[in-house]
Amino acid sequence: MQKQNTKITDIIFPKDLPKGLFIALIIACLLLGLSALSHGEGVQSWLGVLESWLLMLIILPTATATVALPFKFRDPTFELKLAYYLGMFVAFLFTLAKLRYWR
Repeated sequence: MQKQNTKITDIIFPKDLPKGLFIALIIACLLLGLSALSHGEGVQSWLGVLESWLLMLIILPTATATVALPFKFRDPTFELKLAYYLGMFVAFLFTLAKLRYWR
């Protein structure tokens, strides 16, 4: 029996696309989430950071991938990973727009 040598990056990122692009998106979301530190004091500011990270990295991308599930059932070649990262990008843009009016 031969072991499959799979890297974590092969599992997480879509194939045939540059991995650096997705890593940059994740880092940008993490850095943008830190902007909540300026809107509170003490633990409250860190809870805002955690909320921003959950929204950008888990909640909105998962919702987008869930909405895209019918496409996966219709076309087996459709990659849900792309829908997940699309949701992450939309959450990034939403947070940028939110910060514009957040005072």
